[in-house]
Amino acid sequence: MSTTISTSADPNTAKGASPADSAAVAAVAEVVLGILREKYEAPADTTTADTEFDMLGFDSLVLVEVAVDLSSRFGIEISDEVLHEAGTTARAARVLVEAGARV
Repeated sequence: MSTTISTSADPNTAKGASPADSAAVAAVAEVVLGILREKYEAPADTTTADTEFDMLGFDSLVLVEVAVDLSSRFGIEISDEVLHEAGTTARAARVLVEAGARV
């Protein structure tokens, strides 16, 4: 059974986030960054968790592929629309963790 991720909550906020939540988000962000750098050739020296996907040149087709990879990696269904709305690895990681993704 997979979970569909919604962005009804603002992924930019971490209201009431515990240190464990923050650690989980950081760990998931590192995994996502690794995927973006290795598979999608995001430059390792300049790509951070706060780099906008648009700045990486990731168009809607690339975000579809990234969404498929992340859904497979974390066992949680995430759409390209959610990634587009999140805009960065850090915000996407927050949404993933809120949906139950763990490293």
